[in-house]
Amino acid sequence: MKEQINRQLEKKSDRRPAIKVTVIALLAFVAILGGGIYASQLMAAPEQKTSAPPAMPPMPVETVEVKIADSDQQLQAVGTLLSNEAVIIMSEIPGRIETIGFREGEAVKKGQLLIKLDSSVLMAEFDRAEASRALSEKNYQRSEALFNDNAISEMEHDEAYAKWKLDEATTRLAKAQLQKTIIKNPFAGTLGLRNVSIGDYIQPGQPLVNLEDVSQLKVDFTVPEKYSTQIKVNQKISVTTDAYEGRSFNGEVYAINPLVDAKTRSLVLRGRIDNQEGLIRPGQFAQVKLVLSTKTDAIFIPEQALIPQPAKQFVFKVVDGAAQMVPVQTGQRRKGWVEIVDGLAAGDVVITGGHQKIGPGSPVHVIPAAPSLFSKFESDIASPSKSDG
Repeated sequence: MKEQINRQLEKKSDRRPAIKVTVIALLAFVAILGGGIYASQLMAAPEQKTSAPPAMPPMPVETVEVKIADSDQQLQAVGTLLSNEAVIIMSEIPGRIETIGFREGEAVKKGQLLIKLDSSVLMAEFDRAEASRALSEKNYQRSEALFNDNAISEMEHDEAYAKWKLDEATTRLAKAQLQKTIIKNPFAGTLGLRNVSIGDYIQPGQPLVNLEDVSQLKVDFTVPEKYSTQIKVNQKISVTTDAYEGRSFNGEVYAINPLVDAKTRSLVLRGRIDNQEGLIRPGQFAQVKLVLSTKTDAIFIPEQALIPQPAKQFVFKVVDGAAQMVPVQTGQRRKGWVEIVDGLAAGDVVITGGHQKIGPGSPVHVIPAAPSLFSKFESDIASPSKSDG
């Protein structure tokens, strides 16, 4: 009995190391499992921090499709308007004014009587000269017959002929002097303010009244000599004045002074402008735009679409519903529109309003610009020939 109890105790003592090993292994497994779970949580944490934020809604922006039109290379200058024809009416002979046949400031036709001088003295001289001429002619006819009959010498015959011709010249001179008492209008135009009155005794060369043809006007302006190779007759010009802001008058260059001004190193050009309405006047200051060349199918965008930067200019164009920032090279600027030489193509849509709310790649909701913007482009840029003049 005692031996059985000892054997059972020995068996229990043999099982204790096995139980200890099993417990240790179980604890190690639990530790490893817990460490794996902790590591997986640490790895998952960065993924949660770097996950994409919620998508932003498209921002509403104003847009316009690029416009295609001709682009003029223009040169700006200042000039002075001149009458197509202008003259100061004067008398060639002295005399007393008998008649004034015009009203100041009125339009007159060519050949219209302006001023008549007292002609009584000149008429008397003409009558005397005519009488002497008639007598000399008859004396010459008698001498011709006598000379044929050998009744007078050849010298007497020649003297009679010379006297006749001299009296004829005297008559023509008296007639010419008499005709100068009537001063007529040399061309159609508008008269200015007269400087004399009826009864005034005037001298040759004394200004009486100015006459201006303003149906067309000339404009003289200068350009730097470096443009001399680009300037040609018949080039188009557009003229504006302070009196009619926003209105232009079209014309063309018809004469170029071949002499370069040695002081200013510039060329003087003269253009002609139609002025049938009589809106502009000679003597006015004018701003002149000279078209040197024209490029067809140029690209234009509104100036507000530009995003100026220190080195370049940029625009936002819409690509697949997002704003794409692209650099552009600008050219001519005309009435709120700017030519794009490089960076855009026909059919591109650019953003003109809402730049402050977007950045490169921002989704956008397109809102077309107001129709008035397009109508202004058509009137001012696409059809410049519609301007006045």
